[in-house]
Amino acid sequence: MKVKKCIIPAAGWGTRFLPLTKIVHKELVPVLAKPIIDYLIQEAFDAGIEEVYLILSPRKVEIMDYFRKYDALEEQLESQRKDELLKIVRTTNREAKIKVVYQNEQLGLGHAIAVARHKIKNEPFAVILGDDLIDSKTPCIADLIEVYKKTNSSVVGVTDIEISESNKYGIVIPKDQKQRNESIFEISGAIEKPNPEVAPSNKAIIGRYVFTPEIMNILANLKPGVNNEIQLADAFTNLLKNQSIYAFNIKDQRYDLGSVEGFIKANIDFALKDPSLKETITNFLKSKKL
Repeated sequence: MKVKKCIIPAAGWGTRFLPLTKIVHKELVPVLAKPIIDYLIQEAFDAGIEEVYLILSPRKVEIMDYFRKYDALEEQLESQRKDELLKIVRTTNREAKIKVVYQNEQLGLGHAIAVARHKIKNEPFAVILGDDLIDSKTPCIADLIEVYKKTNSSVVGVTDIEISESNKYGIVIPKDQKQRNESIFEISGAIEKPNPEVAPSNKAIIGRYVFTPEIMNILANLKPGVNNEIQLADAFTNLLKNQSIYAFNIKDQRYDLGSVEGFIKANIDFALKDPSLKETITNFLKSKKL
């Protein structure tokens, strides 16, 4: 079955970006001139996704303003013959393709996904998380969709980390440790934020997933786990009783936009890739004699 639907959870508080996120939602913080959420939505549509479900808390409804048509602005740009800017602005007119699902309580990633259960129904679906910006030639989520097509199984995106950082991530348990460095490998479970001494691997789950529809029923009936939240990693245990789950090794450049450091790195790298900014930014960095 084709993967046509994608969930993008965006209901959190963005506490690591305080005090900015008192007034600007983290998803609207820009990497260069585009907010984070725009990159995620673009990745989904470029991968062939037809319906995006944005999971918001009621206090974050303003995020959808970014995707609404702004007639006055377009008329102004048109009258000034600023055609390139007009073209850019029109690419953000996506309100009709994005549906909002409200999460009234923030009870973990598993809960954020489960609130869209009535929208997903009995279909496979993708999940893209905003803390992970992945710079790749092809949409990262499209790679996971291809793995789903080949295996007819759920797929999680993973990346190598230093084992000392295992307590920051969900860590997968490879079914066969000898295969864990292959592009695709089967897993036998996952552990949420294990201490380094008990981490089953250095393969950390990052924010790209494709799931079979059965996981929705599991999440809806799952008891709270770590931090008293509905943990997605806990749902894997139940799903694995009847289905396989595969991990896909993501080798593309990943930026952790959940941290200020990752956000700064993303802005520097994206600026250096922009022909209109590269020389200026390069000279600026050289002047610092780092």
